[in-house]
Amino acid sequence: MITKSRRLSNGMRKFLIIINSLFLVIIILFTPLVYYVFNLDYYETLQERYGVFSTLDRDDVIKISGKIINFFKYRENLDYSDPDLQAKYTGENTDAVLRFQQDEIEHFYDVRVIFTTIFIIYFISIILFIVILVILSERNMKSFLRNTGNVFIIAPVIIFIIVLLLLLFGRNFPVLFEKFHKVFFPQGNYAFAGNSLIISIFPFEFFYSFFIRLVICSAIMALIFLFAGIIFVNISKLFKNKARNRTGNKARK
Repeated sequence: MITKSRRLSNGMRKFLIIINSLFLVIIILFTPLVYYVFNLDYYETLQERYGVFSTLDRDDVIKISGKIINFFKYRENLDYSDPDLQAKYTGENTDAVLRFQQDEIEHFYDVRVIFTTIFIIYFISIILFIVILVILSERNMKSFLRNTGNVFIIAPVIIFIIVLLLLLFGRNFPVLFEKFHKVFFPQGNYAFAGNSLIISIFPFEFFYSFFIRLVICSAIMALIFLFAGIIFVNISKLFKNKARNRTGNKARK
């Protein structure tokens, strides 16, 4: 049993629950992105689905995609003169190749900056989430279950609202895609010719499927946390009822 000095005030407890709920929202939203942006198999699946390999050599496309993933991991840099960053056409004209242009390489560098910022926010959120969760435990299992349960319930509610909004705006994905790029790439270096290598490897449908996968995964994660939160809150209520019963029995004696 902890002393009163170790208990949080109601105001501080509510404040920390809200803050930690927001950190959990960030974690739920960004976890699918962190997973799929480095998932070469998923890239290949989408490229197969949308006919990339019917135009460009499969091995070349997969090799380029792997180098881009390594670039996002800061394991290597991209150079438009790199012979490994070119893809042969399929079919009879196998001598022809498609290469990245300088503006395409510059766009990848801009994307990496955005990803780096997201990943920093993501990992800081995880650390702070754990720290606040420890504080909210108040060294008491009942408090831990109650406070954690509340966090696990509030965050999914916020996520469901965000998911609904994303799906609503995603119905007109070309407009959403354009506005996203205008916000995060105000310099305007995100428009490329339809026959460019970046568009050929990552067609529009690639990003739409990527977007839908991220939204669905976030919704599933939120649902799992919601169920866990409901269970935690109900268990904490059982502890509370047992404590009341013990107090009542002692009083009657």
